[in-house]
Amino acid sequence: MQFLKGLKKDIRLTWRGLYTRILKRHFGPFAKRRRWLQETQYYDAERLRQVQLELLKYLVRHAYETVPFYRRYMQEHGFRPEDIQTLEDIQRFPILTKADLKREGEGFVSTRFHPRRMRTVHTGGTTGATLPIRRDLRSIQNEHAFLRRQFDWASVRMGDRVAYLTWRRVAAPNEHERLYAYDAAWKELHLSTIHLSEATIEPYAETMRRYRIQALNAYPSAAFFLAKGLLERGRTLPLKAVLTTSETLSPSQREVIEKAFMCRVFDYYGSAERVCAIQTCEHGSYHIIPEYGLTELLEAPGPNEGCRRIVATGFWNLAMPLIRYDIGDLVKPREGVCKCGRAFPMVERIVGREGTYIQTPSGRVLGAMAIEYILARVLYSMYNLPILEGQIVQESDNHLVLEYVAMNTFTEEHEQQLRSLLREEVPSEMEVSVRRVDRMRQSVSGKHLSFVSTEHH
Repeated sequence: MQFLKGLKKDIRLTWRGLYTRILKRHFGPFAKRRRWLQETQYYDAERLRQVQLELLKYLVRHAYETVPFYRRYMQEHGFRPEDIQTLEDIQRFPILTKADLKREGEGFVSTRFHPRRMRTVHTGGTTGATLPIRRDLRSIQNEHAFLRRQFDWASVRMGDRVAYLTWRRVAAPNEHERLYAYDAAWKELHLSTIHLSEATIEPYAETMRRYRIQALNAYPSAAFFLAKGLLERGRTLPLKAVLTTSETLSPSQREVIEKAFMCRVFDYYGSAERVCAIQTCEHGSYHIIPEYGLTELLEAPGPNEGCRRIVATGFWNLAMPLIRYDIGDLVKPREGVCKCGRAFPMVERIVGREGTYIQTPSGRVLGAMAIEYILARVLYSMYNLPILEGQIVQESDNHLVLEYVAMNTFTEEHEQQLRSLLREEVPSEMEVSVRRVDRMRQSVSGKHLSFVSTEHH
């Protein structure tokens, strides 16, 4: 029975993978964009600025002609697309925040795209209030080409077998058998991140060996937990590369991961809003990707000495173009020229997206992005609950509380649905409850938090 259940998982994943592979690789801009990126990565700084200016001019004209917010703003402030003659002219636009997106809503969505030609995702990050982001299909394929170049830098070729320890759900929270699925179309092994624990370290490592995995793509917290468990058992698992994303990678995590998997770690950064990309080259430097967007590193508020906040304009998501968007993350800039020879700006490290985590009584570890995913699944479910924002609070080793700010239409029935949804997404060994509050808990700097722990980890 378990064999048949696992086989069905593989077939479903492979069929979906085959469908997306055909769309991404053969019926869209992926191949063209990949060839272009292989060429542009060696442009000098001045030529890269010209590429950026051409892309910026096109984006601003598109925004003026099809996006209600930008058309209104430009008309009110007396300038037109043709007034953008240099990259510095971008400063004529205001800096946007998540609050602006929430307030204006559909005003940032291009009228050029039919809803069927767009996909909707929700932002994660440090704020408990997630926002819907529209993406056009071509932007998704272009994104795949940019990510493919990061894999190329890590010497992971198309066709190499890659394991994923990200939030790609392959097993229900309370399932205990067959905690993986294999996509034969993409040659990808998907491991259940929510089940990562002391008990699954050996099975996961053995599954990776059995499928002859050559690289791992994972959240830093998940890769670190697996690597640490292997080393404690006196074992290693040689790979070509480990790619990490979505959480801050600490030097100590990097050291343990590289030792366990006997390879280098290539950390990369992106956002749901698709405005900025930062990737790691062959020489280990973090590079801001200039063909992806125009990234400004501006003064950071508060006690953040040496850091800059990311304000960026994405070139490729025409369904919801964002100009001068403050992502809310910080970086520490780095001067000089990288040995790789690319004239891309560098950063010393990515400060944002600190890796918080939940540890269950049995030793499972749910990293920051897993927590974000649980919030998104619960708050933006099919029930469309009237909730403004929410955060998860771990009040003891085995107790999680979902605190939420509700709209006026929220009822007792909604609360029962909310509690039921949370129960479905959290392992059964954890107690769960919900609590209505007037406002979210905040960090010292005033940011809303998606996760708060009153326990010391």
